[in-house]
Amino acid sequence: MDIAFSPCPNDTFVFHAWVHGLIEGAPALNVTYADIDKTNNWAAKGKGPEVQKISYAALPWVLNEYALIPCGGALGRGVALWF
Repeated sequence: MDIAFSPCPNDTFVFHAWVHGLIEGAPALNVTYADIDKTNNWAAKGKGPEVQKISYAALPWVLNEYALIPCGGALGRGVALWF
């Protein structure tokens, strides 16, 4: 199964067990690491891997092509990093 998600620590943590074959009976994965903007765009165009981690804000534009996996997520308000 093809999957795409960002190489950020949160995403790699979420998918670690599946990517490394630690979930019995789960299909093996072919992983593409991509920036969240790329996965959002791929999903919006109906392209890219079967499973993609996208931002919550992109969800309304992709529900005609993809289904939401009930696996949890993170949603914040006023979350920004300023340097």
